[in-house]
Amino acid sequence: MFEFDIFREEVLADYTKKRNQGALPTSLENPSPANLRNYASNKYRQGLNKEDRTVFEEYFNSNAKADDLEKAIRTTDLGRLKSVQNFLNGTTKIPDEIIVKLVAALIDFSPRPFVEWRNSFQNLQHDESKAPVDLEMPQMYNNVERNQLFQTTESAKPKKKTRLNKILAISAASLSFAAVGYMTSSQLKPDGCMYWDGAQYVKIDCKEEIKHAEKLILDPIDLIHFKKITQTDTLQEEHVNKVWYSKINNEVEFFTSAGRHPLHKERTLKPATWYMIKKYKGSNPTK
Repeated sequence: MFEFDIFREEVLADYTKKRNQGALPTSLENPSPANLRNYASNKYRQGLNKEDRTVFEEYFNSNAKADDLEKAIRTTDLGRLKSVQNFLNGTTKIPDEIIVKLVAALIDFSPRPFVEWRNSFQNLQHDESKAPVDLEMPQMYNNVERNQLFQTTESAKPKKKTRLNKILAISAASLSFAAVGYMTSSQLKPDGCMYWDGAQYVKIDCKEEIKHAEKLILDPIDLIHFKKITQTDTLQEEHVNKVWYSKINNEVEFFTSAGRHPLHKERTLKPATWYMIKKYKGSNPTK
């Protein structure tokens, strides 16, 4: 299924990104079958929404052999969870759809479930005629980055792309970066560092001294995709669940990608609802 292929790539890229950022619990950083079963059991006890519970029922208790879902999770054969592990470590490229949906629930991928993600994806296509691409996500990419992502091999001149092509290009780039994440720590060789300049991450040499900013190991995904949206007054209802926000000390900031706040690492960004966008867009203009 074409749309599900993109969904699968985005879920996998999100897992890799969160793992590289240290944003996952140990059980998911080391997704052995036993760790996956224990984490699923703990997540169930913490409470599942209706959609995630449906996914858990389909994967862990599809034949309704257990009296309740919690028991079904606890007694699941570890051999079955090997397929989930293989998907996360890259051994299996095209797993069953239920495995992808289960991983999305385990890592809190957003938007989910798949039907919600698909609606969002299709809306991106239908909205093409409403506004120019360059105006829909202010300061998400600069001109150099846009050309690198969307320039065709047939021509050196940048061409306008539909929002569908934009999604496909980003997904392909994310999948490429995800492949790097599957390398062991001994194989992974950082090719630089970066720091947050207040609006985006800037690549630097790791030997370079940076004052008044934290120097970080280069994350190619964040370097390209993670920006602060400074022109928040241009945000519209179509950006619901496509941008993320933080609210710290009554100050709301919007960002172009999921993850942790660049300065307050203990705070995880949340998908922006229409309520948050309407209430706070334009409230913190760039000085």
